[in-house]
Amino acid sequence: MIASLFERLPFEQHRIVNTADPDEARHQIGQILNSYRLQIVHGRILHSRLDLLPCGRLSLIKLRHGYGADLHIDPDCQTLDGYYLLVLPTQGRAVFHFDGQRIDASPNKAFIISPDRRFYFNVSHDYEQVLLRLDRTAITEAWQRLTTEEQAPDICFDPVIPLHTAGWQALVPMLQWVVRCAGSGQNLGQDRGLGQEQNIARAALLAQTEMLVATTLLLHQPHSMAAQLWPAPPPSASRSISRAQAYMLEHLGERLPVSMIASHCGLSTRRLQALFQDECGQSPLQWLRMQRLHAVRRALLQTDNENKISEIAMRFGFTHLGDFSRAYRQAFGETPQQTRHR
Repeated sequence: MIASLFERLPFEQHRIVNTADPDEARHQIGQILNSYRLQIVHGRILHSRLDLLPCGRLSLIKLRHGYGADLHIDPDCQTLDGYYLLVLPTQGRAVFHFDGQRIDASPNKAFIISPDRRFYFNVSHDYEQVLLRLDRTAITEAWQRLTTEEQAPDICFDPVIPLHTAGWQALVPMLQWVVRCAGSGQNLGQDRGLGQEQNIARAALLAQTEMLVATTLLLHQPHSMAAQLWPAPPPSASRSISRAQAYMLEHLGERLPVSMIASHCGLSTRRLQALFQDECGQSPLQWLRMQRLHAVRRALLQTDNENKISEIAMRFGFTHLGDFSRAYRQAFGETPQQTRHR
């Protein structure tokens, strides 16, 4: 679905990087995006390509870091400098790591990287992606318009944008419009033959497009300041808890700070913790740990599961095996080994 959004764009007419030399590609790509370190894990790089279609301050970028090789890529500063990246995989697979959170990237999932968020990633030999680069100032200006506040906070979006959610459905028309602008050459650098009034009108249209994308993200994608954005009364306690629980179950094996769960629900961290204490008698992370323990127990009881206990525990989010063993015994009155040998 993601690839079909961009199939009619003439990316190849805007190729900036096209080389089989990894060092040359790293230098050229680093001048457009962040500089980075690259390690070849397996295979041999046949070519690296980057196509860039400007659309006002927005940019659409089609990027292959190194076709033919599995790669490990680590940005030099480990964060983006002053911009957001909407990452839209079109083929292959990748694994992104954000502050300990692992995200599997494929053409059935979009995600967004926020400035100042530490990350690195691994890509398969055939991985290709389209990136929408959005300046930080666009999010700042959209926030100021929505809230009428003079100062905008630093905003960090939840990285994953599942394609079945309302957030993605709201974003698709914005992406289609960006594609239309880019594909029809609505960029001032390509319009020198137009009159001054037409250029001014197109510049205004591109600025409005950028504002629409930024506003759509703020309104529909969970983020660190979502609780301050909505003046409406918060959702009911039962609905908020159900949403938080569903989110935790969906990301059972990932690192989930309480702030991220609260942001997904449009609540403050303190409000979410209070709701869980009132309704469940425990904190969100205590509830999450118990669900993880039950998931490990179900896996151990499967007679055809030959994975090591440590591997199963880590798959469901337990990184300290000593703490896991104590919590498991306290919850079920037996060790994981005893459960497996039933």
